[in-house]
Amino acid sequence: MVGREKELKIRFVPGQCELVEEDVDIPSRRVLITGATGLLGRAVYKEFNENSWHAVGCGYSRARPRFERVNLLNSVEVHDIIQDFQPHVIVHCAAERRPDVVESQADAVSQLNVTASGNLAKEAAGVGAFLIYISTDYVFDGTNPPYKESDVPNPLNLYGKTKLEGEKAVLENNEGAAVLRIPILYGEVENLEESAVTVMFDKVQFSNKSANMDHWQQRFPTNINDVASVCRQLSEKRMLDPSIKGTFHWSGNEQMTKYEMACAIADAFNLPSSHLRPVSNVEAIQKYRNF
Repeated sequence: MVGREKELKIRFVPGQCELVEEDVDIPSRRVLITGATGLLGRAVYKEFNENSWHAVGCGYSRARPRFERVNLLNSVEVHDIIQDFQPHVIVHCAAERRPDVVESQADAVSQLNVTASGNLAKEAAGVGAFLIYISTDYVFDGTNPPYKESDVPNPLNLYGKTKLEGEKAVLENNEGAAVLRIPILYGEVENLEESAVTVMFDKVQFSNKSANMDHWQQRFPTNINDVASVCRQLSEKRMLDPSIKGTFHWSGNEQMTKYEMACAIADAFNLPSSHLRPVSNVEAIQKYRNF
């Protein structure tokens, strides 16, 4: 621990309370997390913050009061926070993945997932920060998982295409960056729509209505806390070994289709699953193309 700064705290004494300044230690290792208000970003912020890192999170619409409000599409705001904070590591979790938004606002999604990512990589290189770009297994077509880092990407939907373009933009602007491809995530959510796993609960709980579920594409559901730990360990290893860079894959070990996940959810909550309909591969391929 190095460095100290003043922090205001409330001190309670019999009959009164008073505001006092106290010295607090500031960890020497600094990490900036984008998308810190999101499902993965919250876990990444917590992981670093609880392991002797000075973590600063940024978000946009939900940022205040806990995190810094930064518009990643505004290059001046991005430049200013990086120059002011001088992070050793940046974990770039922010992205647009909501299917309805991706399809209806393609240009805006490309600006965030591609252009802003490339600019962030450039700014990171300018201060010598190690950038971890969070990507997805949607850069592949889903026909032959699990994938290796050396496998050729073949995204079928617009989200996967923008994330792949984002990978290229990051590595073109920062050759020392890392791309971390992760699969479908689950963990502590603020609403069911945050995770592609928990969002299935609505289809599970309403057993009076038949629900089609993909039983073709094999996925590897992965806990957000595990991904957060990987980000921290990757960062700490990089601080000791500058050769750590490039593309990495991480996922849970259990292979399941969304139909199997939904059945597991039903079993966990003691709910019926007979209304869940496994979808054939022909139907699933079309759905996968349309995200």
